[in-house]
Amino acid sequence: MVEPVKRRAAARGAAIFALAILASLASPHAANAAINPWMASNVYNPQKWDTAGPDTATPWLHPPPYEPNQGWGMLDPSSAFLDGHWHDDTNLTGSWGGARDTLMEHGLALSAAYFGQLSANPVGGVVEGQTTWRGDLAVGVFADLQRIANWERTYFTATFDWKDGTNSLTNAYIQNQLPVQLDNGDDDGATRLVNLAVGKQLFDNDAEVVLGRLVTGEEFATLRLACTSLNQAICGNPIAAAQSISFPTFPFGVWGGHFKVKPGDTWSAQVGSYLVFPSFRDPSYHGTNFSAPEGSGALTLAEVQYLTAQRVPGSLPGRIKLGGYFDTEELTNVETETPVRGTGGVYLMGQQMLFSTGKSGTVSETDVGLSGWLSLSWAPPNRNRVSSMVAGGLSYQGILPSRPWDGLAFIAAYASYSSDLRDGQRARGEPLQHGEVILELNYRWSLASWLWLQPDIQGVIQPKGRSDVPDAIAVGIAIGFVL
Repeated sequence: MVEPVKRRAAARGAAIFALAILASLASPHAANAAINPWMASNVYNPQKWDTAGPDTATPWLHPPPYEPNQGWGMLDPSSAFLDGHWHDDTNLTGSWGGARDTLMEHGLALSAAYFGQLSANPVGGVVEGQTTWRGDLAVGVFADLQRIANWERTYFTATFDWKDGTNSLTNAYIQNQLPVQLDNGDDDGATRLVNLAVGKQLFDNDAEVVLGRLVTGEEFATLRLACTSLNQAICGNPIAAAQSISFPTFPFGVWGGHFKVKPGDTWSAQVGSYLVFPSFRDPSYHGTNFSAPEGSGALTLAEVQYLTAQRVPGSLPGRIKLGGYFDTEELTNVETETPVRGTGGVYLMGQQMLFSTGKSGTVSETDVGLSGWLSLSWAPPNRNRVSSMVAGGLSYQGILPSRPWDGLAFIAAYASYSSDLRDGQRARGEPLQHGEVILELNYRWSLASWLWLQPDIQGVIQPKGRSDVPDAIAVGIAIGFVL
C-alpha cells in the first residue's frame, strides 16, 4: 500500500505546483499572504491595543484580514479573472455574494484556511527515499460581542482543526527530533477543537484578559519571523520546552488564561497559566478532554517584551522577549526514568530588521528588506530530554524588486540533549543522544493575498542526536490558502 500512497502524494504535489506556476505567470501584481490562518504577514506589527481587527493584543481572537465586496471570488473564476482582482482578494471564496459582508457588519466572521506540505527524504534517515503529503484544514468562528450584545471590547472565538491520515516524514522515516513536516503525533488523522475562548480589553485598552481553551504557544515564547521556516519545531516556538514538556502548541488547546498589560509604546508584559498533562495531545480526545486526569499540573509563564524602535522616525523595527515558565505536572527523571514533579526553564528571543530597501508600491518600508531573529532557551537537564536549544535565521522579503511580498529565508537550529539523559542511556547500554542540527533554505512565493507556495530544502545533521542514524536531506513544497 505504500507505493500507491507515494504516487498519489507525488501526483497531488505536481498538480499543485503546476497550478501555482500558471497562476504566477498570469499575475503581474504583488500579493500579500498570511503566515498562518489567523495572522497578517507583517511580522513587525506592534499589536495595537484598539478595537476589533488582527492588530489587537491577541491576534487569534479576531478574524484574519478581510476586504468586503469580493463577490464570489474564485467560485466565479470568469468574473475573477476577467476583472483581474483575484490576486487582491483576501479569500478564495470571496464575499459569498455579499453574505459574508452582512455577517461581519453584525459582528460575526467565519474563516477557513488550508495548509498542505509535500516532503521527501532522497538521502538519509532510518528509511531513505520516501515521499509523504500532510494536510491541515483550520476553521474559525469569530464574534465581536460589542456589536452583537453591546459588551464593550469583548470577543469570542471557536476554532477547529483537521489533519489528514498520512505518515509524517519525521515520524515514519527520518525519525529526528525537529519535525521537517507537519507533525502533531496524529499520523492516523484527527479532528480537534482548538480554541474556545473569550477575551476582553480593560483599563482604556491598556490591558487584556483571555480565558477558555487556549494554545499556550500562540502567546508565549513565539516569534512571528520564526515562521518563515517550514520546520515545525522552529515555526512558532523555537525553544527547548516545546521539545520536552507538555507545552501546548497549535493545534492543541487546554484550559487556561492569560493577562496582558501594555502601559506604554515600547514594552508590554504578560502572565498565563494552563492546565497540562502528558496525554493532552492524544488525537482520540479530539481536543475535548475537559477533565484533569491524574498527573495533571499547571504550566505557568511570565514574559516581558520590548519594542526596539516603536514610533522612532527612521528606526528599523524589532522586538526582544524575555520569559520563564514552571510546570507542576508529573514528569519523568530522564536519568533514572522514575516519576517526578515539576520543572522550569527560561528563554530569550528577538527579531530585528537589519536594513530596509524603502517603500515599494503599496508595501511599506518596514516590510521590505533583510531581517534576522534569534532564540535561546534552557531547561534543567534532569527533567528535560532536550535541555537547551538555539535557533535563528535571516529573511529577506522583497529580494526580487518586482515581488515585494515574496521572501527568501535561511534558518538554523541546534537542539542539545540532556547530559543526565546520556548518563541514564550509558548505564542502560542504549545509544547516546547528543545534539541535532537543522538547516533550512526556502522561498515563500506569494501568488495572491489568499494564496502562497513555498519550496524548501532541509538538512538534518545527526537525527535524533545519534551518530548511528544517517544524516538526511528533506526536500518539499508547501501550499497555503485562505478560504
